[in-house]
Amino acid sequence: MKSVRDFSPAGLRAARSEAKLSQSDIAKAVGTTPGTVGRWETGKGAPSPRLFSALVAVLGVPRSRLLEPLGEDADLATLRTRAGLRQEDVAAHLGVQPSDVSELEQGTGRLRDEWGLILHEIYEVPLDQLVRAHAASEAQWRAKINANRNRH
Repeated sequence: MKSVRDFSPAGLRAARSEAKLSQSDIAKAVGTTPGTVGRWETGKGAPSPRLFSALVAVLGVPRSRLLEPLGEDADLATLRTRAGLRQEDVAAHLGVQPSDVSELEQGTGRLRDEWGLILHEIYEVPLDQLVRAHAASEAQWRAKINANRNRH
């Protein structure tokens, strides 16, 4: 399972301190170990989307508080993990298979208009940002294809 991209270790440390909770308190509440929480706070790791959602709930803070600012080059996978969702969760919202979400994130699937409206809501980003993220996913795919061609 992928970790939440753009996770902010400093944001977690500050939110935990303000909530007057220990790393052990957080670990117990979200279902992990104090050592894992320590790695998150030092930037040596980041939570999975599921644990990220649990952190947000335990700390009672907006998701954005535990994230670095979103970069202009953010792709669809980044938006999904920042929303604390798994591909399976997104597929359920869209009424499709997780493989369809995977293809979309890999830059090989078409972003249907009706999907765009749903994704913009569940990812909590403006529609134009969603369109840019889809373009970034496609650009990454093209770059990977070109790199493979150049190797052969």
